Amino acid sequence: MPNLKNGKTRFVSPETRRQEVPVTCTGHSDQFGWSGLRLEDYADLPPSDFGAPAMAHHLLVYHYKALDGAFHHSCAGRKTTTHLRDGQLSFIPAGADNHWTFGEGAPSALHILIDAESMDAALGKTNKDLRDVFQVDSDPLRDLAHRLRRELTLGGITGPLFADAMMALLGEALRSTFGEATPSDNMADANVSAARDLIEAEFSRQISLAELAEVCELSQSQILRAFRQKFGTTPHQYLMHRRVKAGQSMLLSDDTLPLAQLALDLGYADQSHFTRSFSAITGVTPDKFRARV
Repeated sequence: MPNLKNGKTRFVSPETRRQEVPVTCTGHSDQFGWSGLRLEDYADLPPSDFGAPAMAHHLLVYHYKALDGAFHHSCAGRKTTTHLRDGQLSFIPAGADNHWTFGEGAPSALHILIDAESMDAALGKTNKDLRDVFQVDSDPLRDLAHRLRRELTLGGITGPLFADAMMALLGEALRSTFGEATPSDNMADANVSAARDLIEAEFSRQISLAELAEVCELSQSQILRAFRQKFGTTPHQYLMHRRVKAGQSMLLSDDTLPLAQLALDLGYADQSHFTRSFSAITGVTPDKFRARV
């Protein structure tokens, strides 16, 4: 259960939790500048028996390399034993302490921490509690976890709008899987033109989902659904296509402009990030595109 101090609930921070667990974190997202969303990678873990105190964050664990053996868990006093398979997930809601025990086998897992207040702010508060589950198959959650793990390996270069979008998508999937049904309201009539206009005008800078939601007077979850219904894509994907479109025009107008400078002018972290984005959308690299014209 959560720690109590002067009669009030006291949660440990994710940083404190990471310091207290007796295993090594092999990679994390602290330096990415994300708000409300954190990633911690734990690869090839040794046999372990440790407890983790309660946080104000939900914890989704993506077992991308599961242990070939029994996992013993305890969450808020409820004990379970599971035999996980690669790609399965476990979930511990905010406010619940937990204990893990497992033997040899060197399992690996990505820990995805979602600040509960930030998630409620993005999606709107709910009266329903999220329940702990230690073995679940979920294609939507697995896909999101896989994308986040890839972003961690790339050093967080996609930017805050990607993280904001992932926060909203994760929140909806968590509520659907562990307690709260995904909102089904039709957002097709919502006015999201202001969000599109902002992306069109200022695509070369970092734009957050919170900023887009504010200009449209919607929640972050609503702007994500409404934008997708209106334009058939997410704000982040729209932003990436807008940058590539501008990049194509710049490549056509100036065949001497260095790609590294072009990438920075378009808002990318570096040339390699621009090249990956450009290639994914157009099917050719910037160099090959420029050579064709």
